[in-house]
Amino acid sequence: MKLKEMLDDVKMHEIDDDMRDLGLGGEPDKADDDDADLQPGFKQQPMIVQVGKVLDSRGNPNPVTTCVADDGKEHKCNPSQAATIKMLLTTDKVKPDIKRQFTQDIQQSETLKMMLSAGDNDDMIRAFLKKYNPKPGDAPEKSNYESNIA
Repeated sequence: MKLKEMLDDVKMHEIDDDMRDLGLGGEPDKADDDDADLQPGFKQQPMIVQVGKVLDSRGNPNPVTTCVADDGKEHKCNPSQAATIKMLLTTDKVKPDIKRQFTQDIQQSETLKMMLSAGDNDDMIRAFLKKYNPKPGDAPEKSNYESNIA
């Protein structure tokens, strides 16, 4: 095989890869689907996207200042509130089941209004903990393998 033929072959593979990356070479790449991991059934954009727009538009001539719940009601949201909601949606300090429930609940006006009317960031976190903190009877059973030695 001559050098020119080998280079042409390499270029064709690169072009094929580029076409596939753009979704033009057959089936599009599933990694390019922005909605692939999102909970189906939201009527509005997921709240993580909406609070992201509030944060990203700070300083713009026309910043985004509202979030829309799934019932269509708009709620005023400032960047500080948006940052707190985003933190609660993305933190690894919250158990996955609670985070999943909060992700679904924050799409509803009741929870969104509760969070946004709580006050400052600390009050929003307290409202979250009050709603999602497990009750004493919900604690997992103590492991038989834990040491009882003090």
